[in-house]
Amino acid sequence: MGPAYRDIGEIDWFVFRPPASFWPDSDEAADLLMNACLAQLARWDVRARYASGELPAPAVYGLPRNWPHIRALYDRAGFRHVGGTETILIAHVADLPPSGPRPGVTVDRTLGECGTRFTAHAADGRLLGFIEVDTALSRPERQTRGTGLADLGNLHGEGLEHWLLGQAADWLRLCGVDRLLAYESTDDTTTIDTLTTAGFRELTRTDRGWQHKP
Repeated sequence: MGPAYRDIGEIDWFVFRPPASFWPDSDEAADLLMNACLAQLARWDVRARYASGELPAPAVYGLPRNWPHIRALYDRAGFRHVGGTETILIAHVADLPPSGPRPGVTVDRTLGECGTRFTAHAADGRLLGFIEVDTALSRPERQTRGTGLADLGNLHGEGLEHWLLGQAADWLRLCGVDRLLAYESTDDTTTIDTLTTAGFRELTRTDRGWQHKP
């Protein structure tokens, strides 16, 4: 365990239904549960208290902007956003660029850090770029329904990004995947522009990293 994580306590995820006519007391119930979480962290006498919004499901790796009721709960409890913000994008695999032959460039398919990796090499063996896609989002522990969905893990290669996306698209179609998710820092407008011109569109934004500062 690194020094930054020693003696800390964290609420890994917290969900509840937004208030409605058939759930009139949901805010009150959420506040009671949050108070119980904070009391437990106090009993543990942790050095710092953190919270996040991710769930064991694709596309939820922070607190989504379309969950304003949970953001309001965090604010009431004294949590403040101290981390970064990610833009989540999604594309139909059929809309990704074509993967036609490229003179002087070959591609290898191997196991990568985040899934299946496609690596582009020049004729002299130089590494030109690579892309990784994770097609294992339908595992039972991830969510109840993940069929046809994959994650874009890594994309590197100046000038070859669209071509590499086409290479990955061929593989995704063979795997029965029809939608591809991507996650980029909202500050990285260059990469986001590259993805949107390749057929991606913004799905939502997530705020990652919350610290209790009462």
